[in-house]
Amino acid sequence: MKSIISAVLATSLILPSAFSEQTPDNSASIEQARQLLEDLGDSAFASPEQTPDLAALRESLRQDIETMQFDDDPIGKEPARSLFGTNPLTGDRNPLLNDRSRQIWLASAIDKLGVEMVSAHLREQASAMASGDVDRADWYEHVATCTDLCNPVVQGLLFEHIRQVAARPHLLATFATNRADLTPSAAHQLKAFVQREVDRDPSIQFLLIGRASRTGARVYNRELSARRVQSVRSFVTAQKISGDRITGFWLGYEPPQISEEIVASYGLSAELDHQARNQSVLIVAFSAADSAQATEA
Repeated sequence: MKSIISAVLATSLILPSAFSEQTPDNSASIEQARQLLEDLGDSAFASPEQTPDLAALRESLRQDIETMQFDDDPIGKEPARSLFGTNPLTGDRNPLLNDRSRQIWLASAIDKLGVEMVSAHLREQASAMASGDVDRADWYEHVATCTDLCNPVVQGLLFEHIRQVAARPHLLATFATNRADLTPSAAHQLKAFVQREVDRDPSIQFLLIGRASRTGARVYNRELSARRVQSVRSFVTAQKISGDRITGFWLGYEPPQISEEIVASYGLSAELDHQARNQSVLIVAFSAADSAQATEA
């Protein structure tokens, strides 16, 4: 067994350079890489007794996308400008994902449908977006119904984001209903978390992901999640962390809500109910090297 592990480790040392020689349209190799990364990803979530059901996790993401509704929030009528970046976590500002992530999940669609069909579909969608004919609500509706291409790619990117979070130090700060100020308990935990990570790596960076539940007015909840992120950002900067080392997103009620499957993936307390765990800011510690190597390690 030891020799097998040593051989795998020795082989893994050449993977980054080997990958760099591949062209993006080599979908067969990318698919093989995707399968390998998924296999390795199982062990990156948590200890064996907490390993989540990955099929259930993917299904929870699918349901989350399909049930997404903007209701009376005018942001739903804003133009969608990006094929796969309308959700903040699947866009290029997420430091835990990189171009390789997008290539891998798009390659899975190419393997299934063929490059001509995928190219034609995405070009059609890009043209509609460029003309202003697609708003954010339209985008979510399309992703929910495009089950052969757009839905699996968005699901895959959200899945990869969850995998990357699970593999890094993270903390969930929860908030009282209608509140954006940190409780004394949350502040104590956050201070200890930041100090521990800075001691481990003085150049550590932090990703903040704010959420609000889907209970109540959508506009209010989206704005509330932004205030929660700002509250955490202010607290972290007060610990002498410069603002350029902090990236913040506020999802409000948009996917992914923290489901039971994500709770298992992140190793969070199962005692938090759905509303409580989504009245929160998730804080993830990552290094610049982590960001550059996402899904390639």
